[in-house]
Amino acid sequence: MNLTYLQTFLVVAEERSFTKAAEILDVSKGLITRHIQKLEKTLSSKLFHRTTRSISLTEVGEELYTKAKPIQLLAAEAEMRVYDMTQDIDGDLKVTAPIEFGRALCRHVIPPFVKQYPKVNLILDFGPMKKKIESGDFDIAFRAYDELPDYVIVKDLSFIRNVLVCSTDYVKKNKYYHIENINQYSFILNSQNKRWNQLELIRGKDNYQIEVTGNLSANTYNSILELALQGMGIASLPYYQVETLIKNGELIHLYPEWSVKAQKLSLIYAQRPVTPKKMVAFNLAVKQWLGDKGLYLINNMNP
Repeated sequence: MNLTYLQTFLVVAEERSFTKAAEILDVSKGLITRHIQKLEKTLSSKLFHRTTRSISLTEVGEELYTKAKPIQLLAAEAEMRVYDMTQDIDGDLKVTAPIEFGRALCRHVIPPFVKQYPKVNLILDFGPMKKKIESGDFDIAFRAYDELPDYVIVKDLSFIRNVLVCSTDYVKKNKYYHIENINQYSFILNSQNKRWNQLELIRGKDNYQIEVTGNLSANTYNSILELALQGMGIASLPYYQVETLIKNGELIHLYPEWSVKAQKLSLIYAQRPVTPKKMVAFNLAVKQWLGDKGLYLINNMNP
């Protein structure tokens, strides 16, 4: 069976139009007709019911379409695999992530990745807005949302590790409570999702849950961090956001033996027959960084 004729048949069957098939394949309508006629002659069967206004598949045409579609997908996959094996890691790579995680990527992942793969053009978009992955607007997304889009590949990385921090002035002016009484502190609350103010504290196999309160709330980690630096209360923030501030003494790490189990972080990308090498390389760089540090995620998904 001529595979070119089969490809023509698939496009006509999907478009239900010889004219549209000709436009898609960038050939004449006459060539489309000849391909279908030769395929029908080869199979000794009629593939389409034709009228002046529409076409539809015959029973034989329906069966051929069912069998031919996987062949088309296999051919596309084979082409992509060969291309991937013979090409350098180059071209555009669009990555989106929450602001704070994006900043951590810029500090730890992006510089060595660009140095190793100088032919890749990284296009970064860090912010709270969800970007379309399933339609190809962005190649890779790191998200900490409860709901993820359909028709994407989802790799759960683990839960983000938050820590409790405050300014030196705040800790001097307030009594140091036992971990079970930390709700007596005034917290800077997260207004983006009220459930994030119900803290799940983890210490090895120990698990403790408490809902914190306060008279200040903000919808971004950046604003919560700024308020904490100004001595306005205790904040639960990702460790990758406050690591440097803790080390240089600008923030006090309260209860350092405890971690706060925050949102689940997922790596997502669109479904495709073959994942391009540049995406594989970037995903691997991020996973290696997270694994090497071991401080930004709570690795046990169900502690």
